Amino acid sequence: MTELKEETAAGAPEWAFLHGKPAVSAQFKLQPEDFQVTEDFSPAPDEPGEHQWLWVEKRGANTRYVADQLAAFAGVQERDVGFAGMKDRQAVTRQWFSIQLPGKDMLDWQALEHQEFRVLETRRQSRKLKTGSHKGNHFSICLRDVSDMAALQQRFEKLCSSGVPNYFGDQRFGHGYRNISDAQRWFQAGRKRRVSRHKQGLLLSAARSFIFNQVVSERVAQQRLAAEAGDVMQLAGSRSFFVASELDETLLERFNSGDIRLTAPLWGVGEPPSEGAVHQLELSCAQAHPILAQGLQQHGLKQERRALLLGLEQASLTPDEANPNNCWLSFYLPTGCFATSIIRELITIVDYQNDENSAE
Repeated sequence: MTELKEETAAGAPEWAFLHGKPAVSAQFKLQPEDFQVTEDFSPAPDEPGEHQWLWVEKRGANTRYVADQLAAFAGVQERDVGFAGMKDRQAVTRQWFSIQLPGKDMLDWQALEHQEFRVLETRRQSRKLKTGSHKGNHFSICLRDVSDMAALQQRFEKLCSSGVPNYFGDQRFGHGYRNISDAQRWFQAGRKRRVSRHKQGLLLSAARSFIFNQVVSERVAQQRLAAEAGDVMQLAGSRSFFVASELDETLLERFNSGDIRLTAPLWGVGEPPSEGAVHQLELSCAQAHPILAQGLQQHGLKQERRALLLGLEQASLTPDEANPNNCWLSFYLPTGCFATSIIRELITIVDYQNDENSAE
C-alpha cells in the first residue's frame, strides 16, 4: 500500500500505474500554448436577465485572477462573478464567466484590454453561472521531444482500450502535498485551529481525494479491476450507484459493455456500502490514514462514490507538422476529472512543474 507519514505528509506518493510506469518520456507544458482547454458549456441565447455572461480566452492567468479583473472593470464585488470551474494557469483556456449587473445595459467588454485574457463573446442571462455546471472540457496538449513515437502510439492505443486510473491530480494536494499536511494539523487541532471557510473546503477535498487515490492505487496494484461480489457499481454518465452483492450474467454483461462501472469511496461518515473483500480493502486503506479518515467523519461528510477508472473520450494522437519529435494529444473529460491522470499513464514527464491553480 502506498504510504504517506501522517505527521509530515512529505513528498508525493507513487500511485500505481495500470500498465507499469511509462517508458516513453516527453516534455510537457513548456509554454501556455502547449496546453489548451475549452469548456464544454452551451448557455442559452440572449434572454432577459441581470447577468452578463462572457466567453473568455485567457493565457498564463488563473481563473480567480480573471474573475477579479472582470469584477473590477464592472465595479462589483468578486462574489458577483461566477464561473463553472477552475482552469489551468499555464495554459490557453476558454471558459464562461457571469457578472451580476441588475438594471444595467451590456457593458462595453471589448474595451477591457488585458495582456492575459480577452472577451470573445457576450450574452445576457437570467442566472448566475454556478460551479460545476459545465459538462466537461476539451483538451489539446502538445507533447514535445517524445523519446519514442512508435512506443507512444502503442501506449496510447492501450489506454484507449483500457482507460486509466481516475486519480485526483497532484494539483489537488498542493506543492509537496502540503494540503495533506495542513489537513492533518487542522484535524488534530480541532477547534483550537481556526481555518477560513475556503481553506476548509480545500483541505477536506484534499483529504478525501487522498483516500480515494489510495483505494484506486491498491486495486490497480493488485490488478483487481474486474467486477467482484460486493463492489459498488455506478451507472455510466450518472452519480447513481448500487451494491452488486452477487454477480450474475446480466450484471457482468452490463459491466463489460461499460453500462456500469467500478467505484471507489469518497470518504465520509460511517463505512462505505461495499461488501466482503472489497469492503475490507477500502476500509484498510482509510484505516492506514486514521487522522484523515476520522477528520472527514468529524466534519460530517457523507460516504459517496467516484468511478475507479476513467475512459478516454474523443481521443486522438497526431504528429506535429512543424516538428516530427512533437505530437498533439486531444481528448475530452467530464467535469471533475484530471488531464494529468491521463498524461501520467502515457508518458514520463521531463521538467514539469505542477499547476496548483487547476482543479481539473
